[in-house]
Amino acid sequence: MEDYFISDGLRLRYLDVGDESKGDPVILVHGLGERIEGWKFQIEEFSKHFRVLALDLRGFGESEIPAEFIGAEDFARDIFNLMEHAEIKQAHLLGLSMGGIACLAFYKLYPEKVKSFILADTTAYFPEEFQGALAERLRLMDEMGMEGIAAAIAELSIHKDDPELKKLVRDIIAQNDLNFYRKVTVELAKADYRDLLPRINVPTLVIVGEFDVTTPPELSRYLAEKIPGAELKIVANSAHLAKLENPEEFNTHILDFLKRVA
Repeated sequence: MEDYFISDGLRLRYLDVGDESKGDPVILVHGLGERIEGWKFQIEEFSKHFRVLALDLRGFGESEIPAEFIGAEDFARDIFNLMEHAEIKQAHLLGLSMGGIACLAFYKLYPEKVKSFILADTTAYFPEEFQGALAERLRLMDEMGMEGIAAAIAELSIHKDDPELKKLVRDIIAQNDLNFYRKVTVELAKADYRDLLPRINVPTLVIVGEFDVTTPPELSRYLAEKIPGAELKIVANSAHLAKLENPEEFNTHILDFLKRVA
């Protein structure tokens, strides 16, 4: 069922499929510039075993754009407000890229509401070399607009020569509001949850595409090393959007993990 809920006065879109008689709630949290449709290979498969919720975070997809944006904790509030709306006390969280950072922010604020973590193609912080590239990325945004940025992201995020998949990514990213996208990019670059990692005490799976250059595997290895008991899985033949490029392997790792910890 697709519907809307209110998060801090903003009207946000969400999807709620499956039911808790099948298993625990699993919340899917998308990456920068994405939307619910980016989980096309996960929602149906996961809902065979769990109650699955996905949302368009504030400013993305069909959700309202906020007048002000502070950072990842805004997105954490969206997750919290979705859980309140859906009357969910505790959930498994799957966050991809920016969504992983939002999930870390959520754990910092509401640790008691997290049953397990899946951190996909993400990071707890951006190293200095990434920070140095920020100004160039912002310049390209201003020069190329969302259409140009969308085309570049599609090439960067998909390893295989798959025009249909790259078109899907391009079409999703191109729909974004450039000003909001730019604002979020600036704020996310400041995110740093390294001090939180040793305090995470829920089962955690870290998963990353082997050819991810946006958040490379070494950043996932860092997460897995610092979070007590975390598992690390590398998804073959995929880049940053492993969930789209190799969904069979991506989904298998996640379902195996969830069935063990649920």
